[in-house]
Amino acid sequence: MTEVGEDTQPAMCYPHRQQYEEWQTRAERNGYSSLSRFMIEMVEAGSKEIEISVAVDEKQAELRSQRNDLREELRKARDRIAELENKVYSGERQAIVRFLAEQSNGATFAEIVQHLVDDAPARVAKQLDAMEGKDLTRENNRYRTAEVNEYDD
Repeated sequence: MTEVGEDTQPAMCYPHRQQYEEWQTRAERNGYSSLSRFMIEMVEAGSKEIEISVAVDEKQAELRSQRNDLREELRKARDRIAELENKVYSGERQAIVRFLAEQSNGATFAEIVQHLVDDAPARVAKQLDAMEGKDLTRENNRYRTAEVNEYDD
């Protein structure tokens, strides 16, 4: 505990009157014999908190790193979504282009829709065959997602 004596140096601060009164009240409540001693110890205690802020800075660097990792994951997820959407849409597009390539005189909107309706079972069967075992299973002519089957037991 710091004592006021010959080897001490005066230092001043100019708190607002209300703050000064609050300090006095806290000093008295905590058993300090002088406000100077209370102020010295509070300054020292506050100086120790500065070391804590260094840890906060390290934590901020860690948070920045995590944020950057998440941004990269998000970018990859967006790229993957775009790729999958392209595959979904290109499947329909390819079916339309193939149909039109077979039509020497072109086709009306209704004819294209009818072709897609007629061709849908074959395209769905092809997709189901590709997904079977990986994403879904078939039992007794019923398809289920592979995840559901893991929990059915």
